[in-house]
Amino acid sequence: MAVAERTRERSKVYVGAAIAAIGIAATVTGVVMTTAQLEATASGANLSVTAGQIEGVGPTRAVTWNADERAYEIQLLITGTGSGDTEREARTMSCDITDSAGRVTTVTGADENVQTLINGAYAIGRVEVAAGAATAQCGWAAPTEEDSLRAVSRYFAVVPAPPAILAHGTAVAFTGFVAFLAGGLAVLLGWKRFRATR
Repeated sequence: MAVAERTRERSKVYVGAAIAAIGIAATVTGVVMTTAQLEATASGANLSVTAGQIEGVGPTRAVTWNADERAYEIQLLITGTGSGDTEREARTMSCDITDSAGRVTTVTGADENVQTLINGAYAIGRVEVAAGAATAQCGWAAPTEEDSLRAVSRYFAVVPAPPAILAHGTAVAFTGFVAFLAGGLAVLLGWKRFRATR
């Protein structure tokens, strides 16, 4: 009986160690993915295919670019006149993107659960477009009392979107960390019980 119990507890130690190792690997992978996402977003302003200015209420002049068949991201750049609540400015912004196939897609800051502020830019949303001429027309919603400090104007940019999978880096890292803790706990408990069966 003692031999069987020791074998069982030893197996738990091995399984816990494997889970902990997988957790470490997942955590490292998630950190790498998140770093790549941050770097890709941070360099967005330098990679922009077009840019425009947003001011006042409602849509401003549309901007056009020659698109590849891929995803693009709309970014609100924190430059311009005023010193308002920049996150709210991002959340009250919306853009209509029309591609060469005539498809119109609307992205809004309100659609994003978490606004990402990277190197002076908020990621408003991403859109897949067909190859050819594409246009983006952006604007702010009508202001409320909460928008009393909204900037007079801001610039926005359209940039090639980083791979969508990179956006899940934080979740991967968190899941990996939890797995590491669970595996480590299993190793400790299994080893303690294994020693107790001697």
